[in-house]
Amino acid sequence: MVESKINPVHDVNTACTYARVHQKTLLAALRRKELVGYQRAVNAKWRIYQSDLDAWIKGEVPAKVRTSA
Repeated sequence: MVESKINPVHDVNTACTYARVHQKTLLAALRRKELVGYQRAVNAKWRIYQSDLDAWIKGEVPAKVRTSA
């Protein structure tokens, strides 16, 4: 039997609340690719998986960038 894991997706506002950082800090990390996130279209809202957010909070460097959900 395969065990499924739930990996919630956050927008910028909920990610900031979860990580306890300012929105500018989180957006800068996304732009510098220190935090993995994705946008479904150009200038669309950022989406961030909780597992990627947890890794960023711990200071881990992402191995690769997600392309989409």
